[in-house]
Amino acid sequence: MAISEQDKVRARHHLGYLNVGSASTFVLGIPAGVQTQFTIEGAFSKVLPQAEPLFRKHLERLDKIEEQIEEDTENVAVDSVDEIKLRPDELRQLILRYQYWQGALCNLMGITPNPFDQRLWLGSGYNGGGGGVNVSVIG
Repeated sequence: MAISEQDKVRARHHLGYLNVGSASTFVLGIPAGVQTQFTIEGAFSKVLPQAEPLFRKHLERLDKIEEQIEEDTENVAVDSVDEIKLRPDELRQLILRYQYWQGALCNLMGITPNPFDQRLWLGSGYNGGGGGVNVSVIG
């Protein structure tokens, strides 16, 4: 059984890759193809058939963590309810677990998450880390 197209969509999503037919980015102000996309596309055909159940299990774990992040949205406005105190760093802890399972999926596929992922704490998303090009400016 091969990896389904829907599972490829899920894997791209969880690893921060694009789910579009064609996209470009800018390199030194010039449009260029997205260079990181080829890594995940090539890896799909290289996953061993024996590893496909583990591939799907990792996707399910990532789905569950993402679902919990969504379900916990109402907690953003709450510090405590009666004696119950909500963990102030819950989102960060969920992201750490998400990153753990991203890493497990990446290890299985022999790739890295997209360094240009724009989600909070993932790739270069909002934290200044990850991909990019450093260019000296003379002026």
